[in-house]
Amino acid sequence: MSLGPTARRRRLGTSLAELRSEAQRSLNEAADHIGCSAGKIRNWEAGRSGIKKFELTALLDYYRTPQAVRGLLEDLRREGAQRGWWSTYRLPEWFKPYVGLEQAAVEVRNFEIELIPGLLQTKAYAREIHSAGTHITDPSDVEKRVAARMERQQRLWADEPLRLSAVVSEAALHRQIGGAEVMAEQLHHLRSLGRLPNVVLQILPSSVGTHPSLAGGFTFLRFAESADPDVGWTENPLGGNVIEDRDDVATLRTMFDELQRLALSKRDSTRLLARMLAESTTP
Repeated sequence: MSLGPTARRRRLGTSLAELRSEAQRSLNEAADHIGCSAGKIRNWEAGRSGIKKFELTALLDYYRTPQAVRGLLEDLRREGAQRGWWSTYRLPEWFKPYVGLEQAAVEVRNFEIELIPGLLQTKAYAREIHSAGTHITDPSDVEKRVAARMERQQRLWADEPLRLSAVVSEAALHRQIGGAEVMAEQLHHLRSLGRLPNVVLQILPSSVGTHPSLAGGFTFLRFAESADPDVGWTENPLGGNVIEDRDDVATLRTMFDELQRLALSKRDSTRLLARMLAESTTP
């Protein structure tokens, strides 16, 4: 899979952090040298924001970077400045970083309490979600948001498909988003996607009671290259947060493993979906 702009920014950022460390320069020293804040340097190294050509040149001069390396880093900078396909879908600014990371990831692990995961939603279900809060999503943007969600799902059928492990609370299956017809279609869709070899769908039954993530859902993303560290993601109605601290990401990984252990197996989850569908069609 070719690297997208977000992945290239992260790769460039990792290289900049390594060069600064090798040059034995602190964040403040690098920032003072080129006349910016330490926070700006930190954002570049984390791949959260793009760097201009003259800024990159100034840093590489300061770090005494070999010419051969400079060319590779300039290529990453230029390609990382390109706009991703999602830039035309009027997504919230806070959500764009996640979409970029998801497009670069090879594996996504997602736990949801109240909703079906976005990568597993039908178009009708997604439309209901985006239409529910007009204070959050402008009605004129709903179809764009739905289309973006459908585009994200194409990774599941790509030549090098995204690996998705999802643990979904049973409560999300019973919540009547859009009514009985929409939910029946959604449950059928979950059964179909659960048969894909790259998708592991598990239901966390209500009988479990307490579990490691009662406060809400989260996502954990893995990437192909060791140069791109794993990240986490959490969101709420007003925004989202990329989690990069290694200890926090490790905690999310452990939490997900525990949720998978508590959840029904893939086979039993499929059986539960079949039973719910049968019950929904029984007069």
